[in-house]
Amino acid sequence: MSDNNKVVMIFTLPLRFPCGPNASCCGPIGQSEEDIKRLSDAIKNLGVEVEIYDIMEDGFSRRFPAVANLLGSFGPGIVPVLAIGDEIISIGTPTPEEAVQVVKEKL
Repeated sequence: MSDNNKVVMIFTLPLRFPCGPNASCCGPIGQSEEDIKRLSDAIKNLGVEVEIYDIMEDGFSRRFPAVANLLGSFGPGIVPVLAIGDEIISIGTPTPEEAVQVVKEKL
C-alpha cells in the first residue's frame, strides 16, 4: 500500500440550517465542528493521516470529481463522505466507531 492510501479524506459540510434554525420544513444539514473532530480523532487513532475538506470550497468539484458527482446525484445529505485515495468508502453519517471499522477493512 502506498503512503497516499494511508490518508483518509473526510468530505464535510459545516452545519447549516437551510430554512432557518426553527423551521419545520427541513432540518439541519452538515456536521458540527465537534462531530467532525470526533470522527477525525477516532480515525487518527488507527495511525493514519486524516484530511478534512469542505464541499463548499472553491474548486472542490474539479479536485474531487467522484465526490462531486455523488453530491450532484444525492445532495448534501450524504456528507460526511470518507475516501481513501480514489475510493469512496463511506457516505452518510457514520458514528466514529462505524467509521473506524470501515477504515480498518480498507487498510
